[in-house]
Amino acid sequence: MKLCEYCVEHVLEKNDCWDYHHASYASLEASSGDGLEHGKDISRLPVQQKQHCLFCWTLHNDIKNIAPGLKKLERAGAWPVYRWNIRSLARIRESFETVVVTFRYVPPADEAKEDDVEEVELPTRTFFLFPEDDLSPLLSPHQLGISTDPKINGGYQIRSWVETCDTTHIDCMKRRKSTPKAHRFVPTRLLDISGLPDTPIRLIETATTSVHGPYCSLSHCWGLIKFVELRDENRTKFMQEGIPWYRFTKNFQDAIEVARFLEVGYIWIDSLCIIQRSEEDWKHEASRMHLVYRNSYCNIAIADSADSTGGAFRVRNPDAVMPARYQPRENSPLFGKKAWRVVPENLWDSGLLQTFLYARGWVFQERMLSPRILHFANNQVFWDCPSLSACETLPAGLPQPTDNAAGPDRHWRGRLQEPEGRHEPLAGANDQSLASFWKVAVLKYTSCNLTMGKDKLIAMWGIAKLIRDELGVEYGEGLWEENLEDQLAWRVEECKLTVRPSESTEWNLERKIPSWSWASMDGVILTPDRLTDQKHFTVKDHYGQRLTFDLVGVKRSFRPGVRPIEAPPPLQSRGMSDSGAELQRRNKELRRDPIDTHDNRVDIRIHSPEKVDRDAEPRFHSKSIRIQGHVGRGRLEWEELKKGWVVQLDDETVNVGLEAFPDTIPDLDNPTDHFPYFVVLAAKQVIGAQHADFTFKPTTHKHPQISDDASTAENDHAGEYFEVSGHGIMLKDVGNHHFHRTGAFRFENVSNETFVNLQRTHDWELFSSDIYHSKRGRKIWLD
Repeated sequence: MKLCEYCVEHVLEKNDCWDYHHASYASLEASSGDGLEHGKDISRLPVQQKQHCLFCWTLHNDIKNIAPGLKKLERAGAWPVYRWNIRSLARIRESFETVVVTFRYVPPADEAKEDDVEEVELPTRTFFLFPEDDLSPLLSPHQLGISTDPKINGGYQIRSWVETCDTTHIDCMKRRKSTPKAHRFVPTRLLDISGLPDTPIRLIETATTSVHGPYCSLSHCWGLIKFVELRDENRTKFMQEGIPWYRFTKNFQDAIEVARFLEVGYIWIDSLCIIQRSEEDWKHEASRMHLVYRNSYCNIAIADSADSTGGAFRVRNPDAVMPARYQPRENSPLFGKKAWRVVPENLWDSGLLQTFLYARGWVFQERMLSPRILHFANNQVFWDCPSLSACETLPAGLPQPTDNAAGPDRHWRGRLQEPEGRHEPLAGANDQSLASFWKVAVLKYTSCNLTMGKDKLIAMWGIAKLIRDELGVEYGEGLWEENLEDQLAWRVEECKLTVRPSESTEWNLERKIPSWSWASMDGVILTPDRLTDQKHFTVKDHYGQRLTFDLVGVKRSFRPGVRPIEAPPPLQSRGMSDSGAELQRRNKELRRDPIDTHDNRVDIRIHSPEKVDRDAEPRFHSKSIRIQGHVGRGRLEWEELKKGWVVQLDDETVNVGLEAFPDTIPDLDNPTDHFPYFVVLAAKQVIGAQHADFTFKPTTHKHPQISDDASTAENDHAGEYFEVSGHGIMLKDVGNHHFHRTGAFRFENVSNETFVNLQRTHDWELFSSDIYHSKRGRKIWLD
């Protein structure tokens, strides 16, 4: 890859800080590579076709892939469609000297647009230039080689990364270093690859066969093409005779060759070390997946293969893979006389995270839990450990400006590798909180795809378990019990589905997950921040307590009654067993009307002293969450001006719209969608100036007022004006006081009077005193 004469003369060596780039599509196409096939990887072109401009090729590809209609606009005077700017970044601490070039899309003027061309938004592209000496040592094209196969290119860089990590990275492999060999975890089954090449490979069960040395693990795409699997019927044969080499797919053969190159004698491959079509074995092994990856010597990731046949290794043109080189023709105020290398800002994303493998949901957990990873991508090998993210063309590591994607993941991968029994917390003093990490983890995980919807939670359980054990906070179905009223207010980033996957009957979508869990949906999920440490209102359960899960193995002891908002959550302890009489008593208690909150009896409704496997996903006695709050009803509408949904509250005293986020595309012809129920989960109150967005009329009729918490706060600041912000969920009635979630909503800076009006139960006069309380609202079960 190189830079063309046009870009050198009109961008890097021009004395302006910005200008337009290429006056015509033909000019851009010529610089990028005339005749290049759509979507073809330039690094795989023959040598005689390799000399194409990095800037122009990138921009040209964006137009071809995203906005091919821009070619039609050339005659209309719409070009140029890009403008560039160039600047030098200030140096901070040990950062490299850096020049940044940015290309931004310039939309056509109105008179240049054509009716048959859709409006587009091309991405902004950023490139960093670093002094060549700062990136040293760089491999030569000869050292890089014509293949990513270490047997062909010698594997010098792979061996160097592993040896450096083993000998100099004090923050890497902490678990392995701190655990005596006799106590190191080994998976239930492994493949013994210590034999001769091309000979059968034997499956071993570690309970009866000693394991001598470490093991590698494998991340790969299964695809739709069938391949060899471990089954009950072939298990004995695979253990006694081994699996013939020819039966291994290209992925498996290449992974085994990499492990052998690393001089590791065992490898763990999911389809060959977990008995397929055995629910019992799957449940056992799935609960230990975090242990398998956390304790592997190195994870081998075959990133560029969509199925089992693609293999790990790729032929390449080393000159095309190397970063473009720029040598100023004369002394420059910006560049001086030294040579520079050009690195795309999105190198890690485009070269690795956007590959076939990392679109898989399962692999997110594998990537975050593995102590170190060799990623075999489409034109080079990437390396990842807690101390270094690198690739063959930048073997010393990614320069800081290009490390935004890899850096946070690398940091948390290191934290998640911390051995048990340490004295320091998992999140250090300078770290983000674990809650912030979880928020980002859910967003990244839900951006990936899963073949089977029923795997939505188990594929994330390994990470969740480590956080649960660190925080001591109970976890269930993707949510945390602490501040559960905030957790429940998650939302989908973009409403695209017409049917909730958990309510679908399609084999690949169905899942037994409650509607209150984000795992009941597909698509990117945004989890809310904790509203505040000083909420003035939170919804309660049927007993006037904080919302909790009804988990097997969790014992709670507390007295009923409304606790102060600042009080800690109920103490939790573990028991050894459940007696039949106790379970009967508990089930009877669940069916009874709630106890009087003014009674001083000890509440025994959630005693669950059954011994549980803490490595396994938490189990529920009941997945229904008991909520007592004011269940209102509104009208869902699309607001064209704001391009979003709102829940309108038609009331003679207030006219307010709540910003709404439906889980699925609403059918406004369906009354259930058009007129959703809703409940406020949490709100915070601040003293503010008079809010003028809404017009209020005084309440003239008797109606239930705000809950005790809010009333107290209001009385404490009598005469002051409050603004309130908060969030809640939209609901649909499924009968017998049970509801399903249909979306989320939020409101910001509404008046206190408006909030009081949000605390009204729809048709409250129809409910008995067992179900409805004038201050605390209606008792419902959220399923």
